[in-house]
Amino acid sequence: MLNPRRILVTKFRAMGDTIMMTAALEELHRHFPQAQIHAAVTDPWIWLLEGFPGVTKLWPIHWHADRAARTKAATRLAFQLRGERYDIVCSFHSSPAAAMVALSTGAKVRAVHFHSFKAKNMHTTVDIPGKGIVKPVIERDLDTVRALGLDVPVGVMPKIFLKPSETDLALEEFKSWQLKRPILGVALGASRSTKIWPIHRAAEVAKRWVTDTGGSVLVISGPGEEELNAEFFRSIPLDPNFQRSIQLMKPCPVRILAARISALDVLVGNDSGPRHLATALDVPTVTIFGPEHPLEWHPYPQDKHPRLFIEPLHCRNNQEPGSPPWCGISECVIEAHQCMTRISIDEVYEQCLRVLKEFPKPANATT
Repeated sequence: MLNPRRILVTKFRAMGDTIMMTAALEELHRHFPQAQIHAAVTDPWIWLLEGFPGVTKLWPIHWHADRAARTKAATRLAFQLRGERYDIVCSFHSSPAAAMVALSTGAKVRAVHFHSFKAKNMHTTVDIPGKGIVKPVIERDLDTVRALGLDVPVGVMPKIFLKPSETDLALEEFKSWQLKRPILGVALGASRSTKIWPIHRAAEVAKRWVTDTGGSVLVISGPGEEELNAEFFRSIPLDPNFQRSIQLMKPCPVRILAARISALDVLVGNDSGPRHLATALDVPTVTIFGPEHPLEWHPYPQDKHPRLFIEPLHCRNNQEPGSPPWCGISECVIEAHQCMTRISIDEVYEQCLRVLKEFPKPANATT
């Protein structure tokens, strides 16, 4: 029977991947409440794990796009971790470099799970259940924990923990910005352009929200999204009510972003990090999917977190055999981006109003 003193978890991925890993973190802490859990995760997303129950140390790493730089960073981290004497290592959404880090720790128990359902799990000492089965990313992470012989239920949801001082500051900021409730967050960006719903449609949703609810809209901007922001505000009339009620939030540190998102009434956006963050903070979301199937990336209850997705489409045909439909192109010309353009403004807006009505924010969370 396992009785670990110290556990290491690793995941060198993007914001959404880091957030989804928290479901597995919760299960590790539930089964091993006495253990210190260390997390080696990509910077800056790692700081979302501050205050997570059981997590006692954070090891940030810059996961470079360049393979040589990535290998050098992984090697440096491996040397640092060697002296921590971990009993267990869980490497989620692993890769050859991440698996090397797990091996280098010297831990006797290593659960190493590669993302691809075809790739071999390198340097693992346990068999990962469900290998070869396409499933939500959260369930793959939970399979890594199940490999330790633990009874882990299906459907554990991610969580992010904020300090009262952080949420209080966000509420004070909203007051100083004169944002009126209900507040809709609009996340314009995504990891590639084909995953972005037409910007003028997002602007139309924002205008309707202000007109119909009397509330405000906060446009959530990420690094490098200046042109998306400019296009959005070109679609907003030069009307004092709209100019006052629809405001831009510029890029900010990730925990400030989390606190501000936690104060929203609803968040609408593409398949991107902010909507995973909103879900983990129990904020209703509306997600627009285009080229990629939601099976892996949207394991959330659809009453509170609806997603819009057009299927079937013959142009989603880049997937491996056995995988859900997927399109990997960076620019859609021939098919006129129909996976996104066929999702109407009315559909998106109606879902925003529905989740606002069915999942209102508690009064004590808005003051």
